[in-house]
Amino acid sequence: MEVGPAPHGLPDWSLQRCAECHAPEVDAWRHSGHASARTDDVFQVAITEDRPGWCVQCHAPLARNLERGALPANSPPEEHGVTCAACHARIDKAQATPGMPCAGCHQFGFPVLNTDGQRVRLSKTEWQQDTVGEWTTWRKATGDTRHCTDCHMPRGDHGLGGTRRTEALKAALVVEPRDGALVLSTREVGHGFPSGDVMRWVSVEVADNPLFESATTVATLGRRLEVRQWAPEPLAHLGAIEDTRLIPGRPLRVRLPSTARYARVVYHLVSREQEDSGLYPAGLSQLVLWAAPLRPFRHTPETKP
Repeated sequence: MEVGPAPHGLPDWSLQRCAECHAPEVDAWRHSGHASARTDDVFQVAITEDRPGWCVQCHAPLARNLERGALPANSPPEEHGVTCAACHARIDKAQATPGMPCAGCHQFGFPVLNTDGQRVRLSKTEWQQDTVGEWTTWRKATGDTRHCTDCHMPRGDHGLGGTRRTEALKAALVVEPRDGALVLSTREVGHGFPSGDVMRWVSVEVADNPLFESATTVATLGRRLEVRQWAPEPLAHLGAIEDTRLIPGRPLRVRLPSTARYARVVYHLVSREQEDSGLYPAGLSQLVLWAAPLRPFRHTPETKP
């Protein structure tokens, strides 16, 4: 990311420079997912199997070190994550628009590779991330005029939201047990659920005990990918052959086995394959958003002699 000159005649876009006048915003940012977008464990797992240079371009836009692995101890904040300039700097002749600086990082196609495995362009038909597109569709359908920052930066909170705020994910999901099924929908969400990284998915699980030992997955919400040709693109590349995510305004009914006693909804931060490989501990990659017994326990009264 090559940014334009810093504002007000400042010599650079360093985080320390921004903090001189915007200390509260920088302090809030330090506790956000953006601050550690590159050093975060989930991202580190992802780039064990992907091209680190391609991924780092969004997770640390001002980084100069694009290599895989741990960073030197003295690395500046710009190497660790998304800093101020990524959203506030002028890029070429364009100025970041309030409420929409995220479009470059949350709306892009799958990489199209040539026979040598080199990226030649991004797909125009198959989106690796389509959050802004989903949000645009939702706005047109509902007439809602809110922007991304209205929900993800309430009252200018630079701590931001997203998957690292479990309470926000829980508030966004509505689960209603109804006639042997769970009806899932979203609340105050203007895009798919889950949105963003293709690794994220949601499972609906049942078990016969409250610890969910030997749980059974009865439904998944996510995207299933495959490498194929996607017209009119002549080169094969990844794309979604199935999309079962929640769409705003469209409740999803998941039938449950009649023998199930407990149910839960789990948000997964990494793909099923990555979980199964053991690269990332399940206890850290899974967020339980909802869990409940499906029927009350029946206690048999003791028989008196």
